[in-house]
Amino acid sequence: MYSFDESELTSEKSLWDVYKLSRRILPSKFQVIFVLISFMALASNSFFLSSDQGVILADLRKWSEMGFSFSITILGFLIAGFTIFATLSKPKMMLAMMDHTNKETGLPTLKYNFFAFMKVFIAYISFLVLYALIVLFGQADGFVSNVVGYLPNGDCVKSIMINILYAIVGSSFIYLLLLLKSFVFNIYAIVMNMLRWEYHQD
Repeated sequence: MYSFDESELTSEKSLWDVYKLSRRILPSKFQVIFVLISFMALASNSFFLSSDQGVILADLRKWSEMGFSFSITILGFLIAGFTIFATLSKPKMMLAMMDHTNKETGLPTLKYNFFAFMKVFIAYISFLVLYALIVLFGQADGFVSNVVGYLPNGDCVKSIMINILYAIVGSSFIYLLLLLKSFVFNIYAIVMNMLRWEYHQD
């Protein structure tokens, strides 16, 4: 009945396998440009415009705490919503989508749609780890501060690390918000596809 092998449905054995395939789904030019501009603006501020390293470091720690709280809260809602959506989806429609190939990525359409969701989850989890590491090890007199103090030119290394992380963490907020926008649209698009499926079945 279907042209694909059933083993293809469960060919990914880990989240890493899903991530490697999801990289075929490229972000929009708007998303890339907006995040890049945000990163460059924050990097310029930390490296050239700001004269107080203490302010940059304080902002970095505050943003990491905010980012951790924001990401873990949003991730919970996203996973709950995706679970309900996946449960209500019709198996016959999803199998038909698996039998169709997305031309842009070469992925089965089912996996293309689901990887679009997984990509959002993976991004939120990745930045959650980054925020958690900064909160745990980047505090005043914390592990990173003490270790860097033993390095040659420790103050210079510390300053560069702070400035780079400041730009990464700040621009990550923009990136995660844009991913959230994409997630909402993907839900809308797939619901419309479900309705088209029902239309043709009737």
